[in-house]
Parts: sequence; C-alpha cells; structure tokens
Amino acid sequence: MRFSRFMELALYDPAEGYYASGKAVVGRDGDFFTNISIGPVFGEILTAQFLEMWEILGRPEDFTLVEQGANDGRLAADVLDGLAGTPLAEARLIIIEPFAPLREKQQARLAGRRVEWVEAPEDLPNFTGVHFSNELFDALPFEIVKCRAGRWELQRVQFLDGAFRLEPAEVLDLNWPAPTEDFISEIRVGQHELLSTISSRLQRGFLLAIDYGMTREELLAPHRSGGTLACYAAHQRDDDPFQSTGDKDITAHVDFTALAEDLRACGLEPAAFTDQHHFLVGAAERLLLSLDGQPPTPATLKKLRSLRTLLHPETMGVQFKVLLASKGVSAPTISGFRHARPLPF
Repeated sequence: MRFSRFMELALYDPAEGYYASGKAVVGRDGDFFTNISIGPVFGEILTAQFLEMWEILGRPEDFTLVEQGANDGRLAADVLDGLAGTPLAEARLIIIEPFAPLREKQQARLAGRRVEWVEAPEDLPNFTGVHFSNELFDALPFEIVKCRAGRWELQRVQFLDGAFRLEPAEVLDLNWPAPTEDFISEIRVGQHELLSTISSRLQRGFLLAIDYGMTREELLAPHRSGGTLACYAAHQRDDDPFQSTGDKDITAHVDFTALAEDLRACGLEPAAFTDQHHFLVGAAERLLLSLDGQPPTPATLKKLRSLRTLLHPETMGVQFKVLLASKGVSAPTISGFRHARPLPF
C-alpha cells in the first residue's frame, strides 16, 4: 500500500489509530510539546491578531473563527479567554473535528462556551473570518519518495519476511531538482483538497497556519538526504513508523512551498510568512505593553517564561513557521508579520 494509507490507518483508524482513538497526549506527561501546552499565552497572542484581522475586514458582525486540528480544545479555550472583554467576545467559533474521542474532550473543556462543532470541512457554513490551525498540516498523511538516477520514485509499504519495509514503486513526474542519489523526501496528500474545501466556504478573510517545516529549497538541502519523517512517544523521537504502530505520532516537516502553491491554486493568496520567533516579537507587543510596569507576580513571571520558550531559537522559535493567506481582501501586514521578509515562494 501507499505510505499515506499506512499512516492514515496508524493515526486515524477509529479503534487503533493514535489520534482517532484518543491515545495522543500532549504536554509534559504526554508524547510531545506544542505551542499550546506551554501555557495560555500563545492563545492570548493570537487573539490580538484576530482582532486586527476583524478590523481589516471592516468589523463584520458575523465574524467567525474556525479551528481545525483542535486536539483537546485547549487553544480554543485560550482564544475565548483572550477575546473576553473585547469587541469579539461574542464571536462565533467553529471547531472541525471528525473523531469522537477528541470531540468529547473538547466539549468537556469548552462546556458552556459559545462553540459549534462540525465533523468535516464540507460541513462548514459559508463564513467571513479566519480559519486557523496549529500543527494541522504536519499531521496530514504523506508519501515517501526517493531520488535515484535523477528520478523520483514513490516508495510503497510491503510486508515481506514478517516485517514491514519500503520498496520502490513507480517513477513520479515531479518538477523538483534531483539532489544526491538515494535522497529521501515526503509529499503530502489531501492538502489541495482540504484547502479547496476551506476556500469554498471562506467568503472573505484569512487562513493562518502555524506548523513546523520549511521551504522546499531548504527541505532538499544536501544534509537532509534522509528525509524528515519522525515518530514521537513519551518525548522520545525515532524514525521507524513500523514499530509500535498506533501508539505514537508519525509526522514530517511541512513543505511550505507546496502549501503556498496549493493555497494559490485554491483561491487563497499567500500574504506573509515568517518564523515563530519573528511572528511573536511583532504579535506580542500588546501583551508586553500590558505587562510593562506590573509587579513581578508569579502569574506574570510564568507568562514571561512561556513567551521565552515560544520565542527561543533553539526550541520552537525557528522550527515553527507561520503562514498567512487571504481571500477577498487586500491584506495589509498584521503585527505578527511586521518583521517578516518577502515571501520566498
């Protein structure tokens, strides 16, 4: 079978899949950290960006936030807390969640809050606002390809001699440079279809994608000849998806060049791109000003420690990237991208 199908079963099988069955645990006592597990400060910073986007759109009364890949609902809760007392305190929030165990966790955390759920992007109503995600695109199934003799070959999963392994299949017509012999990389599947559906529902507004990855040029650099596939369990990383399958995460870096290409093809225009460090330096200005002159209480110090972790170039600050796309609006730069370089794709 294709590796994308193997990964889909390993992560999203309702009974045994790592995510769909509810096995995935994020945070100190789980398998890996995310921006959200560091604390509520990330969601608080995002709310300032959503307020700026609302202003850019002309303060629509029907402004809607759509989150996909919400995991246990922690980011949604942090965003709603951040919006309290603002003009968007009553904004509509919709979570796209196909898996019952995750939806139950979200509903328990967000009980009594103004939140709606749909099972798939196709179920979204037409809306004006923002589709946002944190580590959504890295979790989409992908194919593994290998460059040999100047050609890219699709690798398929075979079960031989009592074990799973990758074997070459057909040659692909990829308009990619040919790096060194046996160079391995990944190609996401389903990304274009997902973005096409989101774009068909988004009438005016933005897509904000936060994920770890890089441009295609960086992904095909000589020192990444082994690809970026990684598995995580109990904060331990390995590169063997065929061991403990269903009990650990399987992921790979996002190709932001491919993401930008798919966005354009689906009617969403990439507007800005930067790493998380520079994004937060710009986006956290309002938060930092609010803390200026405040006594160093435990809560204030905790918030600053969380922000330092999110910013640090050796932790999440450089590994994570932020991509903004727009539709139906000429998007001036929001504060999170004031330090961004020109688009690299």
